[in-house]
Amino acid sequence: MRFSDFFVAYKIGLKEIKCTIPFTRLPLYRKVAVILVFVFTIIGLILMLLNNKVAASCIWLVEIIAVSFFSVIDSTKRNLKMMLEQHYKPYSQKRMDMIIVLLKEYKVDIADIGTIDLLIQETQKEQARSDYAAPLKTPLKVLGTLIFPIIAYVVQQIGDSATQDEMIIMAARLIIIIIMVFSAILAVRPIIKDLVYQDYNKYNDLISDLMQVKIFYSNVH
Repeated sequence: MRFSDFFVAYKIGLKEIKCTIPFTRLPLYRKVAVILVFVFTIIGLILMLLNNKVAASCIWLVEIIAVSFFSVIDSTKRNLKMMLEQHYKPYSQKRMDMIIVLLKEYKVDIADIGTIDLLIQETQKEQARSDYAAPLKTPLKVLGTLIFPIIAYVVQQIGDSATQDEMIIMAARLIIIIIMVFSAILAVRPIIKDLVYQDYNKYNDLISDLMQVKIFYSNVH
């Protein structure tokens, strides 16, 4: 019996619990919101393909306003209580039942805080050990220290032969490019991480569930 076996059993347990709410069981206002977002997005894309950028921008602006409106409705006390009782609590109960049964199968007493803490520490170690990006951090820092002086030198050389207006335009373009690159990296990174390092979030889930056991169940027994 090893931690790796325990973790695989935990992942199997997670797969047996549906974390999403079926469309048919969504409240009416959420169904309307989903349909409107889908319709507005499709219309906006079609308008973009037809090169009607103004109309597409208007459609997406209306979409943002609609999403904001439905977010306000979703956060009302009545709807929060309804979602809590009908969806959030039942899902949480299934998660806790699963982890408690799993702990008992592996001879871990849920009142044994020390052993649960050891499981949390082992989960954190395995998560760090499996991090695909960790070996790349030092080479990327070295690469950055080499690239930035080169960029600064090139910019200085260009600046010596450029007018003030040209420098302003170049600086504006460079800022836009940098913002776009960083935005793209921030947007793509979670997707790549989910594809390459699929267990990362599962380790977080396990840590969270073990913490819930400590907080809400250990003192009951």
